[in-house]
Amino acid sequence: MIAKSLGVSLRTVHRTFSETDESIMAFVRRRRLQWAHDDLLRSGNTAAISEIAARWHFSDASHFIRNFKSLYGVTPAVYVRDSRS
Repeated sequence: MIAKSLGVSLRTVHRTFSETDESIMAFVRRRRLQWAHDDLLRSGNTAAISEIAARWHFSDASHFIRNFKSLYGVTPAVYVRDSRS
């Protein structure tokens, strides 16, 4: 889908990402986490973690929380709480 939406071959996409330390799927996951992060900051405590996880197509809240913690070092709930202080 990514190659098609960019109008390039799948090989071109893979070749481009072979020049980085990140796979295409890792890149996509990181971007989804960044967008979810932005949603968390905008919504504060008004949106549930599970809602944001679903909005950004994580399979469930625990999968989202693990990935978020891996990238940001803390869980989404702690991140939101600390960003308010």
